[in-house]
Amino acid sequence: MKIRLLFVFALVLSNVLHLDARKFSVSGSVETYTAYLWRGSKECGAHAAPCLSFSYGNLTLQSYGFISYDGYYKEIDWDISYKVGDFTFHLADYYARLSTYQTPENYFDFRKGSTNHIQEVILCYEPQKLPFAIRWFTFVNGDWLPQADGTLGRASFSSYLEPEIFYQFKENSRLSLFCGASVFKGNYTKYTKDFAVIHLELRYRHQFMLGKVNIPVQVSFVTNPYSGKTWLNAGAGIAWRLLLSEACHEYRRWLM
Repeated sequence: MKIRLLFVFALVLSNVLHLDARKFSVSGSVETYTAYLWRGSKECGAHAAPCLSFSYGNLTLQSYGFISYDGYYKEIDWDISYKVGDFTFHLADYYARLSTYQTPENYFDFRKGSTNHIQEVILCYEPQKLPFAIRWFTFVNGDWLPQADGTLGRASFSSYLEPEIFYQFKENSRLSLFCGASVFKGNYTKYTKDFAVIHLELRYRHQFMLGKVNIPVQVSFVTNPYSGKTWLNAGAGIAWRLLLSEACHEYRRWLM
């Protein structure tokens, strides 16, 4: 009954707002990995990584998370993006907590010094005809420069630059090489280095297609030249995507 109501709501909303149902899609995935590796650091061990995404044309809103199986780490993120040609602009919010925190959890706490949120702007350049991409990330709120007296100063604007080169074996198989660097004095190097390579990754990802569902499988070799740490990571999952026009068509068939 709830699924039927969801389809009805989506159909009515598209008609009221005069949206083209062919441009609206919903996608989701659940993947699991041996470790959560992020920009040269290990945030947690084995974990689940769910994702839910809504898209209309070039505009996408998605929520994704990283939840460790041992209960130590939890991260819930939001991202809104808009694509123009080969460029995509993102505004993201990251919320992360450890089980060792002594303060009560409050997702809606955005106060300086006590919040577990960080906001970031992201600019991606991904040319369709070249096996190359480059992405720029900058924290704009939630990460502040520590002061000598122990207080928090201005926003750090910690920045991360990540070029990628890749080879597409088939439509569903890709070998990628990433080189990520901390730019300016950011929290990736404890605010001490203007530039440092902190993430080198060789990644192979293959997606097995099963109708509208695909099964991604991934393995990565990751090292951080700055800290000297190295990991081998692997994961797999399940993903799906549904166009609103297809959902409405299936719903009408369901009613018949």
